[in-house]
Amino acid sequence: MTRLLLWTNLYPTKAAPHYGTFVKATEQAWRQTLGSDNVALVAIREKPTSKLSKITLYADLLTRCALSLRNKPIGTLLEVHYPVYFLPLLYLVALIKPKHFYLVLRFHGTDLTQIASSRLFRRLFDRLKDSVDLCVAPSEHFRHEINTRLNVPLSRIIKVYPDSVGEHFAAPARAHGTTPNDAFIVGCVSRLESGKNCRTLLEAFAKLSMPNKRLVLVGDGTQRAALEKMAQQLGVADITTFKGAMPREQLPKVLADFSVFVFPSTRESFGLVAVEALACGVPVIANAQLHAAKEYLQEGKNGYFYEGGVDELVAAIETFHAQPEAVRAALSEHAQSVRHRFSDQRVFTQGVNDILNQQKSE
Repeated sequence: MTRLLLWTNLYPTKAAPHYGTFVKATEQAWRQTLGSDNVALVAIREKPTSKLSKITLYADLLTRCALSLRNKPIGTLLEVHYPVYFLPLLYLVALIKPKHFYLVLRFHGTDLTQIASSRLFRRLFDRLKDSVDLCVAPSEHFRHEINTRLNVPLSRIIKVYPDSVGEHFAAPARAHGTTPNDAFIVGCVSRLESGKNCRTLLEAFAKLSMPNKRLVLVGDGTQRAALEKMAQQLGVADITTFKGAMPREQLPKVLADFSVFVFPSTRESFGLVAVEALACGVPVIANAQLHAAKEYLQEGKNGYFYEGGVDELVAAIETFHAQPEAVRAALSEHAQSVRHRFSDQRVFTQGVNDILNQQKSE
């Protein structure tokens, strides 16, 4: 029987119950497949509150990871989430116990960039690379990025979607869309950070010509105050709502009110919030630079891509707004089909089986 040892720096906590839910779901899929007695988890179970607490928590994590290696049988599957944080320890493991473990590195996006852009991390990874049996990427785009940027053969990289769409993400019974008397609600769910490109969305919204427009931003972050000030300066503060961060189970009700979901971010490992919007029957307009969105967004069927910046986004939203109700209804209906593709069974159970099959084939 295969045994699994799972390391992660991200895991849900009481203070942050939605922090790393996809890691917990992956762990549960492994337990269902292998049996709980054959799965061991080593994780940070607190969210760092300061630099000092972060250092303390990571030092404790790496110590526990090292101790977890004791007495593990040859062939144990070691799955490491966000591998950048574990590279020094993994390098030592490769030196002391070469090929003792079947090593799986599960990338989630930013960790790839951190390794590729750091001389130290890249050097550690290159020395460790021959001991890595399998890399897991969250999308086909990132699969090729790992291949190109870290020089890992494509044959040793598989795609496993990072998260699923829960059953509570579904379109309401009422018909989705707007009528001339309804508000046209442009919505976005995102951390309000500079890299999320919400300034472009706000500028584009201010330029929209329809009289019944509204903007709803769900999320929080360091850019919130600046965005609120910007809304005032653009003269759209009274028709812009900042809802702040919300529990995931409350999102379907908010998403269902959106006429269209705009995803202006230029770089995401996957973009689950857009899939959740689609599952609720909300068409999505995404930045064409968001390559991972091609996994779930089909041009003209459940949404659109836009190339460029503010003016191009304005044009995309106004084109969607001008569509006949029947066209918007068809987009909404087709959008909901993602619920099957990204179910728990299709994502987590299939992901576990794909890793096991890869291990058996080798």
